[in-house]
Amino acid sequence: MPSRGKVCGVRLISSVLFLALAVGGCSRDGRPTTPSDTEMAPLPPASGTPVGYLLDNSSQLNLTGEQYDKLRKIDASLSARNDAIDTQLREIETPEEEAPPDKNAPPPIRPKNMAPGAAPMRTTNDASKLHQARSEQNTEALEKAFALLDATQQLEARKLLAARGIASPKPSTKSSSVTEPAPPREP
Repeated sequence: MPSRGKVCGVRLISSVLFLALAVGGCSRDGRPTTPSDTEMAPLPPASGTPVGYLLDNSSQLNLTGEQYDKLRKIDASLSARNDAIDTQLREIETPEEEAPPDKNAPPPIRPKNMAPGAAPMRTTNDASKLHQARSEQNTEALEKAFALLDATQQLEARKLLAARGIASPKPSTKSSSVTEPAPPREP
């Protein structure tokens, strides 16, 4: 039977160790960490659309209140249209069926990657058309969004989208607002 002194000593040491870990291991800084201007935001845009990246970086783009409101309307419309397409895609695309494992076979060395998008998908021509429609909607919305931005904002927006692997719309060549007069008609 252990002596009473050893038991008290063990309890004292474990109590001191617990207290030291509890006090020293906790940070008293309650401020959330935010990425600096040079770092990328770790999460996708709140809306899940390319225009959402522009809204999420509105301070970096120096958007006016009017620009922000118009971009938010474009983003909401795009998000609703993409949600309808995504719902259809979830119904059409399904993971490929795997053969049941042989009961006598040894277990796999590496576990299967069950992450979303990692498994091969069974797809159809209809799904390809839906992916194309979604891509066209994103491009159209980005063109509308870029029409609201001035040249410096467009340049910054192109950098933001390129850093996330999103193709920005091609620069538009604005035609002059002055049109040539029609030739006079003969009486």
